[in-house]
Amino acid sequence: MDVLLILLLALLSGLFSMTEMAVVSSRRARLELAAGEGDRGAQAVLRLQDNPTLFFSTIQMGNTTVALLNGIVGEGAFGDGLAAALQDAGLPHGAAHAVATTVVVAAVTYLTIVIGELVAKRIGQTAPEAIARWMARPLLVLATAAKPAVWLLAASTNTILRVAGIPPLPRHEVTIEEIQAQLAHGVRSGTIEHDEHRMVRNVLALDERQLGSLMVPRAEIDWLDAGEPLSAVLLRAREGGHSWYPVCRGGLDDVQGVVHLSHLIALDEAGGREHDWHRDAQPAVFVPETLSGLELLEQFRVRAMRMVFVVDEYGEVQGLLTPLDLLEAITGELSPEEPHDAWATPQPDGSWLLDGAMPAHEFKARLEIAELPDEERDLYATLAGLMQTVAGTLLAVGDAVEVAGWRLTVVSMQGRRIDRVRAERLADGGPAPAPDPDGHTASP
Repeated sequence: MDVLLILLLALLSGLFSMTEMAVVSSRRARLELAAGEGDRGAQAVLRLQDNPTLFFSTIQMGNTTVALLNGIVGEGAFGDGLAAALQDAGLPHGAAHAVATTVVVAAVTYLTIVIGELVAKRIGQTAPEAIARWMARPLLVLATAAKPAVWLLAASTNTILRVAGIPPLPRHEVTIEEIQAQLAHGVRSGTIEHDEHRMVRNVLALDERQLGSLMVPRAEIDWLDAGEPLSAVLLRAREGGHSWYPVCRGGLDDVQGVVHLSHLIALDEAGGREHDWHRDAQPAVFVPETLSGLELLEQFRVRAMRMVFVVDEYGEVQGLLTPLDLLEAITGELSPEEPHDAWATPQPDGSWLLDGAMPAHEFKARLEIAELPDEERDLYATLAGLMQTVAGTLLAVGDAVEVAGWRLTVVSMQGRRIDRVRAERLADGGPAPAPDPDGHTASP
């Protein structure tokens, strides 16, 4: 009977320890979701998390009480008998009682640690939210019943902390870094797919990316001249392969609006609008380059904009953006029409052929680089800009720079712009990253 009582007390201690671990390990976001749906257990867990002094005082009081009872029961049940046996074996009276007490206390302590602490806390970690929701309400009842003792313990704790100058425990706010760490853990455990992780990561980064790192740069914009006849404009538009085009007069310093290819085709079929076709162009929308990608995404959501022009502080057009550009900034997996248009293409020798216009953050993610030079200073937005920043001068075909364990060599130029770059892992830079399972890489 005494052995059974000791086991029951050890199990009771285990309930306290299991509850403690479950409540501490429970994810608040899941609890808040369940509590919002009326789950009283989740509501009780949140009350315990919001009042850690009450929670830990109740747990500690319960565990300490059970430990004392276990010691008393164990000593009373086995101490005298074991001491008598030791005396019969020839030990003196005092030594026999000392050894008996030590053995009984050690055995009870071992049982309590294994069952009441280690096993219980491991169980509490297996399904923390479910266990916490199951045990929180009984624990709150116990805290209410033992309120005077709990209040005394809580008041004493708060007084000592106040005297020691230790501030109250602040409510933990989830940070972006913690979310990213959880996402990475989900990928490693197989819960989150690699592509899902990449898209969520890009969404989180969108608010920190200015439009300069997202836009089609001025030098690469295909535009239609309002001064040209419809037949010539339509031919150029069909060759360009886009749906929407900027309409300009003489250049991007005089943007007249935007027009859809289908509208030009309809005008051509109707006839009679050879020289005034541009009058039907939709108004152009201009946004400052200081906007973030997330702010522009919100504008695309609330306003029917097909294309926006990014202007600098002097009002000059620096680039343009469409909803598709923002979509690609998130997914990073829309395949280009031609393989040579990809941002990054793996080569048979283990190197990579990169587009100079590849956004710096895509370059960093694709080659699994931890940190780029001066990235916190926003000195560049593209791979070409990174290379020029590192070199400190204009580069030419054949020039190379070394960045984060990679040698970046200029393969081709378009005027003064770096067009293609070969990236080769340096000897001490570790293994090169593998391409995606479909053989593709991020695309512009």
